[in-house]
Amino acid sequence: MAQWSEGYVTEVEYIADCFPELAPAHLDLALLHRGIAFPDTHAGFNYLELGFGQGITLAMLAAAQPQGRFFGNDFNPSHVLGARALAESARLDNLTLFEDSFAELAARDLPPMDYIVLHGIYSWVSAENRGHIVALIRRLLKTGGVVYVSYNAQPGWAPKAPMQRAMMEFAARHGAETLAERFSAARDFLQSLSRAGAAYFAHNPVAQEQLDGLWDLNDAYLVHEFASENWVALHHADVVRDMAAAKLSFAGSSTLANNFPLFSIPPEIAALYQSAEDPAMREMIRDFAVNTQFRRDIFVRGARHLDATALDGGYRELRVALRRPLADCAFEARLPVGTVNLDCSVCEPILAELAKGPRSVAELAALPGLAKVAPSTCVDSVNLLLCLRYLVALQPCEMTALACERTQAINQAMMTRAVAGRYVAALASPLIGSGIEVDRGDVLFLAPVLQEHRCRSLPGPRCSGPGSA
Repeated sequence: MAQWSEGYVTEVEYIADCFPELAPAHLDLALLHRGIAFPDTHAGFNYLELGFGQGITLAMLAAAQPQGRFFGNDFNPSHVLGARALAESARLDNLTLFEDSFAELAARDLPPMDYIVLHGIYSWVSAENRGHIVALIRRLLKTGGVVYVSYNAQPGWAPKAPMQRAMMEFAARHGAETLAERFSAARDFLQSLSRAGAAYFAHNPVAQEQLDGLWDLNDAYLVHEFASENWVALHHADVVRDMAAAKLSFAGSSTLANNFPLFSIPPEIAALYQSAEDPAMREMIRDFAVNTQFRRDIFVRGARHLDATALDGGYRELRVALRRPLADCAFEARLPVGTVNLDCSVCEPILAELAKGPRSVAELAALPGLAKVAPSTCVDSVNLLLCLRYLVALQPCEMTALACERTQAINQAMMTRAVAGRYVAALASPLIGSGIEVDRGDVLFLAPVLQEHRCRSLPGPRCSGPGSA
C-alpha cells in the first residue's frame, strides 16, 4: 500500500451505497426520541462528512436539502474525482469536496458545523487519525451541534477479530496480483480451516456463522471491512472517552429502536439495564445483552433536554409516510427483544390513513378511529412503526418544493450510471431529504419514466393532500 494511505485501503474503491441514517432529518428524529434538542435547519445549516467514500450519500443530501451547505473530505483521489463528477453532473452548488487527510483538513478555513458525520471510518484508521478526527470535531462543531460516528463494536466482533488477523496474514503472503483476489483467497483459506475441523470454529459456533456470512459480501466490502492495517473493534465506553475530549456527550443511536429500552433490551435484562446509573455502563449492558457488532452513535455538544411542551410540539409537527406497501406491514414483527405484536386498534387506523398520503402525528392523533386513544399512545405507536421501518420521517414541504428540481438532476445522473452498468443503490427523494434504497432493475425501469416526468415520478410518497404541512 502507498505510504500516504497510512494503512487504509486505497487499491479498491469503497462501496457506492447510500446511508440514509446520516441525514439531518434522521439524526433529528433520533434526538427527538431521546428528548434532546437538535439544530434548527430551516434557515440553513452546515454539514461535514469525514471520509465520504464515493460521496453518494453526501451528494444526495446536498441535492435534497438546498438550504444546507455540505462539505466533505476523502484522501483517496479516485473517490474525490468520482464524487466531484457526480456533483458536477447534478449541478450541486452547495457541496464542497476536499482531497485531504484528517490532519490536512485541520488547516482549512471551514465554517462552524451543525452536523459532523463519519461512517465506516473510526474502526479502520489509526489511533493517531482518531485523534485528528476528535481534534477536528472539537474545533469545528457548534455548541448544540450533532456528531454521528459508526464503528465495529465489542463484544459482537470478538469472534471475528481472530479471523480478520488470519486473513491479513494470509493475504500478505499470497501471490495474487490484486488486493481483492488476495482477500478472496484468504476467505477461502478460513473456510478450508473450518472444514478441516479447526477447533476454533468447532468451539465457537458464532464464529462459524460469521464465517459463513463472509460469502454474502462483495469484493469491495470484504476488502474495506477486513484489509485495514489499523482495524480495531471498539467498546462504546472507549468512544465515549474519545468524544469527551471534544466536549461531546452520548445522546442516542441512529438505529432508532435502540433509543427505546422497551424495543431493544430483552425483558430478562431490562432491570439490570435500568439499574445502571452511568449511561456508558447501560450501553455496555445493552451490547452484551444483544451481542452488538456495529454501533451508530450520536453525540451532542451541550445536550439540552426538551421540556414536556417542546417535546409534545416536536412530535405533533413530525410528518411521516409509509416506507413500504401497506400489505407488507405485518402486525407481528421482529425487534431485538423478540417478536412484538402491534396494537391493531391503534396501528391499523394509522397505517390505513398513511396509505392515503403523508400525515403529521397531530393529524394521526385526531383520526376519528383514535378518538378514545390518548395522544401519547398514538405517539408510542408511531415510534414503534418508525423503529420497524414501516414509516419514514419527512422533511417540511417547503423544503421538498425547493429540492424537486435538484433531486431530479442527481437522479438523472444516477440513471445514466445505471444504464452504463455501474452499481446504483439509491435515488434521492426530496420528501425525506436523502436517498431511498432501490434495486438496479427498478432504476433501469424508472430511467425512461423520469425523462418524461418531473418530481411527481420520483420514488416515495407524494407531498400533497391533507397530510401536507
